[in-house]
Amino acid sequence: MISKGEISRKLIHVTNVIIPVGYLFIFPFKFHMLIILFCLSVLFILVDFSRTRISWLNTFFKKTFNFMLRTHELDGQLTGATWVVIGSFLTVAFFQKEIAILALLFMGLGDTTAGIIGSQFGRIRIWNKTVEGTLAGLVVCLIVAAFFPEISFWVRTGGAVSAMIAELIPFPVDDNVRIPIFSGTIMMFLSSLDV
Repeated sequence: MISKGEISRKLIHVTNVIIPVGYLFIFPFKFHMLIILFCLSVLFILVDFSRTRISWLNTFFKKTFNFMLRTHELDGQLTGATWVVIGSFLTVAFFQKEIAILALLFMGLGDTTAGIIGSQFGRIRIWNKTVEGTLAGLVVCLIVAAFFPEISFWVRTGGAVSAMIAELIPFPVDDNVRIPIFSGTIMMFLSSLDV
């Protein structure tokens, strides 16, 4: 059964869609988005670095976020939020706009759905994930992809599938970086084939 802290973490994870939505509607130029995400990445890294070294910041951080932090984050490693911003910066930097936005939506919505459904209803385990969670995440990714008709059907479908493969495989890179980079790479590759 999923804990209250993990539910809170997943619900906050949904707010990551602010980044691709902001890129789509508010800051439509890649250069501006990169500046914003770079500054946020530096800020988040500084906070993560400082919170274990400055006592008042550590106290504030624990009182505010302790219930939803994972063990490695409590031990001073980068938080999921920091990895989201870093992953978003890299995704925007590496890929064309539509593909970057779609890859980030896969991370924000597909990964969240996979985590919640897998924790609540998952029975068939693969590595440390569940088939039920991965399939639920895939359905959400495919629905999101349908809103991007300017991208070829096969490209966006390949991106959705690869996003959930990246979510499933226990590769030692945070999934907030792994999912958008892997799915973006697959979509760029498929685009180059004119699929």
